[in-house]
Amino acid sequence: MYFYFVRHGTTINNQNHTFNGGGVDPVLTGFGQAEAQKLGHYLQEVHFDACFSSPLKRAYETAQLVLKENKQAQPAIKILPALTEMDLGDWDGVSITQLNGAPQIENYFHKPDLFDGHSLHAESYHDLQRRGYRALEQIIKSASGKKNVLIASHGLLLTTLLKSLNGTDLRDIRKDGLVATSSVTIFESKDGTEFKLKDWALKPAE
Repeated sequence: MYFYFVRHGTTINNQNHTFNGGGVDPVLTGFGQAEAQKLGHYLQEVHFDACFSSPLKRAYETAQLVLKENKQAQPAIKILPALTEMDLGDWDGVSITQLNGAPQIENYFHKPDLFDGHSLHAESYHDLQRRGYRALEQIIKSASGKKNVLIASHGLLLTTLLKSLNGTDLRDIRKDGLVATSSVTIFESKDGTEFKLKDWALKPAE
């Protein structure tokens, strides 16, 4: 089974450097839509047997745009709440620069294993990692017997889950940044327990 993990296209919050967690729901910008369409064109020959998306509009629209470009039969998009972006609590929708020097900001960006999300009514990276694994378990169970599965989600959730699958310790999850918007990371698994990275954060050339 091949898993195609796609991060949503650019939103206004991404452009404005505003915290874009699970508590805010902006749509894609025109540029973000074009990114997603370009990725869909790149993946147009892949026959997706199943598709799962976060319930947030930016991820769901990205899944729609990717599938619209596909030359094969298009599966229905199944909403999976566990694929929602990390809940950033009090920070959601706030400008990143406005929070410079705030307690936990250093941990959020550079020491994820020490980030105390609960102090700002948010998830911790430990919470997010567990939820990402739970989402993957649900997908594997639902898509049993399928070959190619498309999964549309978010930067923090995907980076945490995918780096964990690839053996990265939680404390190093934020090194090298997040997977890019409208990029696809592909893993293969033959048994649903061991995962082999095939391609990381592929993004069609501009």
